[in-house]
Amino acid sequence: MNQSRWGVLACSILLGFGLVAPTLTIVPSAGELTWLVEFLSPEDLEPTTYSILGVIEKLFSTGDEFLGVVLVLFSVLFPVGKLALYWIAAGCGSDLGRAAGFLKWSHRTGKFSMAEVFALALMVVVVKTLPGGSTAEVQWGAYVFVASVLGAILVSFGLDRSQEAKWKLNGSHG
Repeated sequence: MNQSRWGVLACSILLGFGLVAPTLTIVPSAGELTWLVEFLSPEDLEPTTYSILGVIEKLFSTGDEFLGVVLVLFSVLFPVGKLALYWIAAGCGSDLGRAAGFLKWSHRTGKFSMAEVFALALMVVVVKTLPGGSTAEVQWGAYVFVASVLGAILVSFGLDRSQEAKWKLNGSHG
C-alpha cells in the first residue's frame, strides 16, 4: 500500500474515533445566580459530555433540524466524502485523468475542511459567555477530529506532489 493510502487510512480511523469520542463537556453553573438553583433540578447542573454524533442526535431530537443537517453535512458527509475521493485518487495509479479530476473536485470543496473545527470553537465560546460561570471543556475526541482534518490536508498535499511527479514523468502538464 502506498504512502497516500496509509495516510487516508489513518485519517479515516481518526475521523471515526473523532465522531464518536467525547468531544465537549458542558459544566453548567448558576454561580452568583443562586436564586436560579431553586428552579433547576440537580440533573440540570450535572456536567454533560457530548460526541459530535451525540450533538447531532441531540439537535434532531430537540427539533433543531437545520443545525443538525448542517453538522451532518460538514462533520460527517463532507469529511467522509473527501477521504473517499482521496482513497480513489491514491489508487488511480497511471490513470492520471481520473485522479486529477478527483483531486481538482476535492480542492474546490476544501475550504469547508475546517468548518466543524470552527463550529466546535464557537460552541465553547458561547458556553463560556453564559451567565453563572458555566464552562465548556474540550475533550480528547475534539483533538482526534482535528487531527483527522489536518491529516487529510497533508494527504491532499502528498497526492498533489505525487500527481505532479507523474505528469513530469509522462511529459504532460496539468
